[in-house]
Amino acid sequence: MTKKEKLLKRILGSPKDLRYDELDKILLASGYILERTRGSHAIYTKAGANTLTIPRKSPVKSYLIEQVLEEIGDTLENMTNE
Repeated sequence: MTKKEKLLKRILGSPKDLRYDELDKILLASGYILERTRGSHAIYTKAGANTLTIPRKSPVKSYLIEQVLEEIGDTLENMTNE
């Protein structure tokens, strides 16, 4: 199992201790672009999708993980089937 697959499996389990850098890797792999950082927040954009604003601290709050999973759910399923 590759590192990418392990990280995908981890985020799909909605962990309580997901680090910001792990979430960043998932967002970038799913097509989001780090638009800018504003203070302690990172802003991610993707054409045809909602803009995501994520605080750059660890661990990431569970409601933010759920929000990200909701936005990139279809992309994650495609990535796990590759």
